[in-house]
Amino acid sequence: MRSNMTKVALVLAGVCLAALSPVASAPRAEAEIITLPPHERTYASPLGGNLMVGNRDETINRIAPLNQVGTTREAFVSSVAYGQVDGGVGKLRVGYHIGCAVTVGAGTLGATPDIITGIDPDTEDQPPILLNPNPIVTLNLTPGEVAEVAMTEKDMIPGKLIQTVVRDFHLKINTCTGPVSIRQFTYVLATSPEVDDMGAVFGDPTWL
Repeated sequence: MRSNMTKVALVLAGVCLAALSPVASAPRAEAEIITLPPHERTYASPLGGNLMVGNRDETINRIAPLNQVGTTREAFVSSVAYGQVDGGVGKLRVGYHIGCAVTVGAGTLGATPDIITGIDPDTEDQPPILLNPNPIVTLNLTPGEVAEVAMTEKDMIPGKLIQTVVRDFHLKINTCTGPVSIRQFTYVLATSPEVDDMGAVFGDPTWL
């Protein structure tokens, strides 16, 4: 016959698994590739001439996470970012903003058992010890945040069209439950001893 402690351990394990299953369940396994529209803007620059920034050929390849955990998202992203400054020097910066709805923090699994014992006043016999496990499962959930993931940065040459081509850059988001949104960004930052100038375009938001 199994001991009381063995039974308690089995009950606690079952409760813990039941409580964690919505968070840790494996997501869908199929991949999905989507194509997003291009974006481009041109500004009159105090550095002289124009400042132009754009992004095209953006694709998002949503894939099932390698760890098969429902709080992880993965994707391979590709795009061509470009820009031009007519005056000054600068940089072309490319990356993604990532928004998580709810962040799952460290949790606790345990029990606060009640032990019931005593002496039977009629027989003066000690009854068996009764153990009520009172299992506890705690997950720490906090409001999600928006993070910035840089992919690449390139120096610009005045008067030249500068491009960066990114293929299958790996995006990975952990400990996030609920929707995960991503949005591509491309910045052009131009500078001279007298003036700093900046322009940006942003891709259409999508989800993982």
